[in-house]
Amino acid sequence: MPQFPDIKLSRREILQLALLLPARIPLQTRPTAAVIRFLNYDEAQPVVQSGKLTLPSSLSSMRSGAIRAAWPQWVRDRDLAIRTRLDRGEEDTLANFVLFGVSFTASPRVTPDITNPDEVDRLIRTRVGNFVEAVASPGTSERLALLAGLIARLGYSAERGEPRERLAEYVQQNVSRYLAERKRYQSTVDVLVGNDTTPAFAATSSLYKDRGLSVDTDFRPSYAIDACLAEVKRRGLLRSVRRVAIIGPGLDFTDKDSGFDHYPLQTLQPFAVVDSLLRLGLSKREDLRVSILEISNPALDHVRQAVARARAGQSYTLQLVLDRAREWSSGALDYWQRLAATIGASVEPLPLPPQVANAGRRAVRIRPNVVALLEPLSLDIVLQRLVLSTEQRYDLVIGTNVFIYYEALEQALALLNVESMLSAGGVFLTNDLTEEYPGVRLRPAGITRVTYGPNQEEQVQIYSRPTFGLQLPPV
Repeated sequence: MPQFPDIKLSRREILQLALLLPARIPLQTRPTAAVIRFLNYDEAQPVVQSGKLTLPSSLSSMRSGAIRAAWPQWVRDRDLAIRTRLDRGEEDTLANFVLFGVSFTASPRVTPDITNPDEVDRLIRTRVGNFVEAVASPGTSERLALLAGLIARLGYSAERGEPRERLAEYVQQNVSRYLAERKRYQSTVDVLVGNDTTPAFAATSSLYKDRGLSVDTDFRPSYAIDACLAEVKRRGLLRSVRRVAIIGPGLDFTDKDSGFDHYPLQTLQPFAVVDSLLRLGLSKREDLRVSILEISNPALDHVRQAVARARAGQSYTLQLVLDRAREWSSGALDYWQRLAATIGASVEPLPLPPQVANAGRRAVRIRPNVVALLEPLSLDIVLQRLVLSTEQRYDLVIGTNVFIYYEALEQALALLNVESMLSAGGVFLTNDLTEEYPGVRLRPAGITRVTYGPNQEEQVQIYSRPTFGLQLPPV
C-alpha cells in the first residue's frame, strides 16, 4: 500500500510540501502596461559574489568578469529550464487527479485506508482506464482539457487502439512514479527532520530543486496569511495597502487528500487576500490593485478570462469544501466559515458526488468589481522583475508554497526581485523561507504561526528592509 504522508507543517511543512453589484467596472481599475525584464548582473552580483551560496556548475569555475559576460544568456537558459518544470508539475497533477479525482469516474478514490496491495493496484488500473476514456472526450471540463493538452505535448493520444493503449501505459507509469517519489521524499524528510543541525532551506533545496512545479492549491496557506496580516497590522508594519502582488497563486485543481474536483476550476488565494485586506481595514476596494505574478499559462489564462467576464458584469463563484474527516483547529474552521464573506454573497454550493462524504460546503459569489482588481502577469520571480516607479511599487508581496521548489541561490535571487518591487515600507510574506540571505537587504522581521489541527502547523515569515543603515566610523 502506498504511504500518504500526513500534513506536517512548520519545519516539516517546509520539507514536505511538493510537491472570484455593479455591471460597469470603473476605468481606474483597468491594468496598465507592465514592463518585465530579467535580473541583470549588477543587481545579482552581491548574491553571486557573496561566496556563501553554491553557484551552478556552468558559472562556478568562472572569474567575475566571465560570469558578467555569461550572465544574460545564463538567466534566459535558466528561465527556460524553470518553465520546463511546469510540465513535470502537471504530470504530478495528473497523478493526483487519477488517484483522487471524482469528476471523471464513479470508482472509489485511492485512500490510505485501503491496505490490500492487490486491491490498490486493481483500483488504480480501473481509474487509469476511466481517465483515458474521459480525456478522449473532455467536453466542457477545464481540468480534462488542460490534461489533454499536457498529454498531447508529451506525444500521446487518446485515439482508440494502440495510441490509447500507449497512453494508458504512460498514465499508469506516471502514477507509479509519483507514488514512489512521495514515499522517497517522505523517507528523506523523516531523516532531515530528525537532524536538527540541517538548515531547512538547504534540506528543501536538495529535495525539491528539480521537482516539477505544481499549480495545486488549497485554503490553508490563505488562513496563515490572514493571521499574519492581522499581526502585521497590530505591529504597525503596514497601515494601508494599495498595491499588492501575489506570486504563483495557482489553481484549485485536485485536492491531494479529498478529491475535491467536482466544481469548476478556480483560483482561491487572490480572493482570499483581498477579503483579508478589506476585512482588516488595511485596504479600500476602490484604491486596491492586485497583480498576479505567475509562470503557469493555465493559471494566467484562467485569471484573464475571469477578469474579462467581470468587466462584462459577470461574477465569479468560489466553491469551498472542507474535509470534516480531518480534525481542524477552531481558528481554521472559523476562517473557512468566513472566507470571502467581505467580497461576495453566499449562494447554494454544488452537491457533493457519492465518493466524497462528511464534507462541509460553502459557496460565495464574488462581486465583479472585486474580480476586476486582478492583473495577471507572466513573470518568473526567480529571474525577472517588474520595472516600477516609486509610486507603482507594492506595499505587500505574498508568496506561499513557491520558493520551496528552488535552491538557495535561486531563493536569494527571487528575494532581490521582490525587494526591487517593494515600496520603502513594504513587507513580503512567505511560508517557504526563514533565512537571511547574503547580498539581500530584506531581513526576517517576525514570524506568525497558526495551527490547522493536531500536528498541523504553519508559519509565515515577515520580511522587510532594515529601518536603519549601517553606521560607519568617522574618518
